[in-house]
Parts: sequence; structure tokens; C-alpha cells
Amino acid sequence: MNELIVYTLKSAFVLSLLYLPYTLMLRRERYFRLNRMTLVGILVTALLIPICRYKVSVPVEESNSTIVQTQELVYRTETIIVGTEDSAHWDVWEWLTLIYAIGAGCMLCLRIYQLTQIRRVMRQGCLWQEKEDDGITIYCHAGDEAPFSWMRDIVVNQHDYETNSREILLHERAHIQCHHSFDILLLTVAEVLQWWNPMVYRLGNSLRNVHEYEADDYVLRQGVSLNGYQQLLARKALAGTAFVFANNFNSNHVMKRIEMMKRPDSSPWMRSKVLYLVPLIAFSLVISATPVIEPLLFLDGEEISRERMNQLPKDSIDHIDVLTSPSATEVYGERAKGGAVIISSKSKKDTTIDEAEWHSDDNEVFLIAEEMPEFVGGEKALKEYISRHVTYPSKILEYGIQGRLDVSFVVEVDGSITNVTAKPNNEKGTEADAVITGFHRGDKIQPNGELVPQLLHIWTESAEQMVAQMPRWKPARQQGRTVRAQVTLPLYYRLN
Repeated sequence: MNELIVYTLKSAFVLSLLYLPYTLMLRRERYFRLNRMTLVGILVTALLIPICRYKVSVPVEESNSTIVQTQELVYRTETIIVGTEDSAHWDVWEWLTLIYAIGAGCMLCLRIYQLTQIRRVMRQGCLWQEKEDDGITIYCHAGDEAPFSWMRDIVVNQHDYETNSREILLHERAHIQCHHSFDILLLTVAEVLQWWNPMVYRLGNSLRNVHEYEADDYVLRQGVSLNGYQQLLARKALAGTAFVFANNFNSNHVMKRIEMMKRPDSSPWMRSKVLYLVPLIAFSLVISATPVIEPLLFLDGEEISRERMNQLPKDSIDHIDVLTSPSATEVYGERAKGGAVIISSKSKKDTTIDEAEWHSDDNEVFLIAEEMPEFVGGEKALKEYISRHVTYPSKILEYGIQGRLDVSFVVEVDGSITNVTAKPNNEKGTEADAVITGFHRGDKIQPNGELVPQLLHIWTESAEQMVAQMPRWKPARQQGRTVRAQVTLPLYYRLN
């Protein structure tokens, strides 16, 4: 659900960014179809850009976190639970999620109710109905029901049908022929997702106004008198209807409609104003779209594209070296600067770093994938799982050992966990100095003592067993297929 909130925030940002210039530049122009397509385009763009992806290559030095997914988990000796440094942050997200879900649900129910009311009113109290040759159905009602249309149906009262049927039916037919109802459905989707955003309602008002301008223009182009049509609008303005979905003949903004009819035609050069969308859409893509890490590929020191790699003969590639540690730069120099995958003709015995040998597509292990593995339920579920299953070995507690273990493992295509390996993270000085800093009976453990390897083995074995027993993860995906991927999980053990 957090992803949905992030999506709707990005979508609201894009919608507001694109709509505000419209109100200043195009709202009063008499290019009704262009204005309508601009508003619909803004809605579509705002809904799609946050889910767009673009490929980027990120050097290790700039963004190590993109190479291997990690979760910062803290454990304490007494309760063996995840640290609560960010618990308030998650509480806020949980409340926001609840409020957002309630608001979106209420808006959805309201719109569904309004839609069912339209169908009910069309048939309730209907004197007669007639389906014409073009598939449009006219429902004639008694009383003073305000004229409106929805999809391919028109509702009109008996009096209007007998006195002003031509003008009213022309107006409602224009709504149907221009498919304005589909615009309203698209607007409804945006309103449900962005129910809290006032800009989406302002855009909705602008879109409905443009619908009315377009329909009015169609009526006048059929030879209807301008003065007579304006008088008809003024008379019908007193009638009311509560159907948000419907295209209402007696729109509440009658004065705006009359004013727009009197305005002279806009200059053809005014159409160029719509070009303001081009730089803003490009900016929105950069800000709101999701970057996808694309590994840099090298063959004997030369960068090549993935398409070129696929064209190479299989026997010309011995293996793929996946560079994740600083030692990789020492071995390969500038070739490792991209921090990604390097194709090399060297044999494995000639290298001094950990490598993933690629015998076939099925055996390839990704450190970078378009969609990295994910614990089912997300980061919070992973923290909760580890807090229930992690153990702080008694021998490690006895000697007061604390520090960080990096547990690396491979998530297979079926989500299972294999190749689990844990090792201390050398953040300061030597490995032993970095992880063994506790005291026992006042005597500090010596880094070179015989006890150190035994303690490290107990410590790492405990972490490896916990990770190996995890439930299946959501596997990684690359170019639409499920792939194997390596994940490194840093675990912090701290004494109270």
C-alpha cells in the first residue's frame, strides 16, 4: 500500500505541474477540441508517468545501495527484537495508508452510487423511450426533469421535447458524438486515486466546461440562432440536476458559456501554446518516473551493449565477473569503475575476487536486476520475521561480542534461499578489531587469540541458519523473466 501512496503523490505532482499553466495559457481560447485533448492528455500523463521506467547506469561510488538490496536491521541482546529507531516513521505511514484507503474507498463508493442513480432515473417515471437509427436512445420524462445525457442515452422532459427539442437534442447529441462520457470516466479514476488533491477537481471543472463549450459550438454551427440559444440557456439554468457523471444541458456555469460564445475566434498562433507540455512532461519523467539500473558490460576492457553481448558466440565468453567489492577495482582498474557486470576472457583462476560463473542463462546470478528480490510483505515483514527468529548465541553474549555481519545469499527463480554465507563486515581496522570489541571479566579478547575463529564461526553459523530457514522470497525479474539474484543482508548485533 505504501507504493500506492507514493504513486498517487507522484501522480498529483505531475497533474498539478501540467494543469496550472493550462489555466493561464489555454483556458480562455476557443480551440475547444484542442483544450479538451490537452486536459485528457494531462490526466493520462499524470496516471502513467509514475509507473514509467527508464534505464540508467549507476557507478558503485555514487550509489552502492542500488547494487545489492540491503535492509538495515538492529538487534538487541535482551529482547532480540528489531531496533525501533524508525518505528515512528512506520507508524506515520500506517496512519497515512489507512486515511488514504478510507478516502479512496469513500470516493469510489460515491461515484458508483451516482452512476447507478443515473441508470435508475432514466427508467423511473419514463413516459416513453425511443431508440433512433444511430443507436442513441431518448428517454422522455414527465415534470421538469433537466435534460442530460450519458453514454448513448438522452433524458429530456416532455415540455422541452415539445418546445425546444431541436436545440436540446443537438446539444446532447454533441456530447455523445464527442464521447465526453469516457472523459468523465477517466476523470473519475483520477479523482479516486487523488481524492485529496484539489487540483484534480479544478481540472474536472475545466474539463466539463470544455465539454459544454464544444457542445454549444456544435449547436451554433447547425444554424441555431445565437440569441435564441442564449435565452434558452438562461431559462434552463434554474433547473437542477445532481448527476456528476452526466453531461448536463443546464450547466451551472451558464454565464461562462454565454461569454465564450461571444468571444471572437482565437488566432491560429494560439495553438502553439500547447507546446508548453513538452518540456514539462520531460521534466516530469525525470522527476517522477522510476529509474531501472542497467549494468555496464565490458568485453576485454571495451564497453559493449547487451544486444552486442547476445550476438557473441557462446564459446567466446568464459564467464561473467560481477564486481561488488573494492578489491574489484584493484584487479580490473578502470574497467570496474561502472560497478556492474564485466565480461572477461580471463579464466577464473586468474582472478582474486568472488565471481559468478555463467554457464547458461539459467545459472546466471544477478547482482543488479530490473526488479530485485523482495521478502514477501516488504521490509517491515522482513524485520518482523528476523526479530522472531534471530538468536544471539550465548557464547557471543558471554564474551560481549557485537558488530555487523553481512549475510549474502542467492534467491532462486522459485524464491528459495541458497548459497548462504555470513562474514563480519570490516568497517574499522582489522576484521577482529571491527567485530570483537566486548569485554569479559575485564579482559579484552585479543584479535589474534585462538578463541577468535571459534567465536566467529559460532556467530556466523547462527546467522546463516536463520537466513537459510526463511520462507520463499519474491524472485528477481530481468527483461520480463524470473532470474536468480544475490542479496546481501547486513545484520547489526549490538549490546545494550
